[in-house]
Amino acid sequence: MSLMIHDVLPSASVALMNYVLAALGCDEPAPLFGNSGLPGAVECLDHNVIIAMTSITEPMFDQALQRCAATRRRDTLLIRHGFHPETIDPVRIDVALRSITGPLLLTDLSFFRDRDQGLHLVPARGGLSVKLGRHGVEIGTRLPWNCLWDRAAGLECAAAQIVRACRSENQG
Repeated sequence: MSLMIHDVLPSASVALMNYVLAALGCDEPAPLFGNSGLPGAVECLDHNVIIAMTSITEPMFDQALQRCAATRRRDTLLIRHGFHPETIDPVRIDVALRSITGPLLLTDLSFFRDRDQGLHLVPARGGLSVKLGRHGVEIGTRLPWNCLWDRAAGLECAAAQIVRACRSENQG
């Protein structure tokens, strides 16, 4: 009997993977095979997205992320979560978006829930954001909040959901 990716990943990685898969509406992700240079990963073929997870919090996989996005021609996300996601360790997401000229790398993004419960990846300051939804990964030139209160509420909402997801994954 072969192991599934859920069997070999830390519970926090599985919880965060499921958090993103739910936003995408991807019911049956496939394990990513081959030498991608990324830690444990799955791909959503219907959405052209690869999702990798690691408990390493430092940004060590930028080149592998870009290479994977370029060779597989898929938007590629790397979730860096540490051992205590959003309680001690901040969760950060690095994204390599496929483009005509080569992958566009966005680093150190945070999860954000908008008022309509849409899931976004947002920078700490201004810049490009990413929306995760039923259509896959969409780049946004406008940030998904109107004021700093909205920003704080969206970041806090996503962080609370992540903590709850990781706790329930640990409890079985």
